[in-house]
Amino acid sequence: MINRLTAYKVWVSDLLNNNYIQTSGEFESNYVEFKDKQVSRVNLIATIIAKLESEDKNYVSVVLDDSSEQIKVKTWREDTRLLNNVSVGDVILVIGKIKKYNDEIYILPEIIKNLNINWELARKSELLKLYGKPQETKDIKEDEINKDKTIIEEIKFNSIDLKNEILNLIEKYEEKEGVSLEEIKSNISSDLNEINKILEELIKEGQVYSIGDKFRLLL
Repeated sequence: MINRLTAYKVWVSDLLNNNYIQTSGEFESNYVEFKDKQVSRVNLIATIIAKLESEDKNYVSVVLDDSSEQIKVKTWREDTRLLNNVSVGDVILVIGKIKKYNDEIYILPEIIKNLNINWELARKSELLKLYGKPQETKDIKEDEINKDKTIIEEIKFNSIDLKNEILNLIEKYEEKEGVSLEEIKSNISSDLNEINKILEELIKEGQVYSIGDKFRLLL
């Protein structure tokens, strides 16, 4: 039986902002030095913000954002099946190995699973307790996200305006017994992480509550 190395729960920024060690041994795994850990495998929960597929279907990648940083998950040939059933906006669990090529750190996945937004919020809370706020990126490369010719366009809203926009949308859906996250995403052109943050704030403030997969106003 092969004993797999621990898949660590970390912020994406922890992977990008620490030293990547290339080992010399044939059976040794490369790893990222983080605190007292040698991180060669990870367990991440994050949101897909972009997806790229080659014309011959032999390469598929997604870009994940966990609110600390962004990282790619890359698959080739038969492993592309792992990304067949995921789309932009999905929250996923990915367990996989840390790799580096041409100065880019990425994840080679072993397991990918769709989750709901509550898992992402729970993971953020867990990481805050374990490590505190995520590290700030040392050197942000503007073209890092576009190495595979993936173009990501983001429309940024002032948080107050976005909060009002979400509240107005939820109010419009009151007669339909609430609005789903999918409906919010389709009606509001904003980053999914920002929408999730605002929804979390509104729930904490007591303005909104969730029942099943719907959000409603707390009247």
